[in-house]
Amino acid sequence: MTERRKAPLAAWLAGGPALIAAFGLAPAVLSLEAPDPAPLTVAMAAPAEPAHHPREKTLMKRQWGVEPIYVRQTAAGYMLEFRYKVLDAEKAKPLFERRSKPLLTHAESGAQLVVPTPAKTGALRNSNPPLAGHTYWMYFANPGRLVKPGDHVNIAIGEFRLEGAVVN
Repeated sequence: MTERRKAPLAAWLAGGPALIAAFGLAPAVLSLEAPDPAPLTVAMAAPAEPAHHPREKTLMKRQWGVEPIYVRQTAAGYMLEFRYKVLDAEKAKPLFERRSKPLLTHAESGAQLVVPTPAKTGALRNSNPPLAGHTYWMYFANPGRLVKPGDHVNIAIGEFRLEGAVVN
């Protein structure tokens, strides 16, 4: 019975090189030599960087103990997600106070967007004590999809200010 099972496999393996040659793939597939390396060109969009001084991130880390990661559209464009990493939990505590009301300002129109507070879930942001090395988020309502990718926004949380962030 094992001979019967091996026969179709052997026939298929024997016919494999003929099929490869028939489709014009023989030189590249059957050759043990690597084909000539063709230059690989990949068109990638450069990540959008904020229009502020490069050392501002260092100041943010030193003063507030956080590193902003991005601001991007989510929920089909009706929400904006601000994501940041806490480097120093003690310095980052003011960002997590429940009394502070985060505010995102659209630089182009001046519109001010707030963090929604649904009745069942509460504010769409983290307010538990921060932990160093963890990434946190908060969502801002974006009614009418006013803020689009490429737009500049400013974020204020109490005394914390992030100026000129570019929406991804």
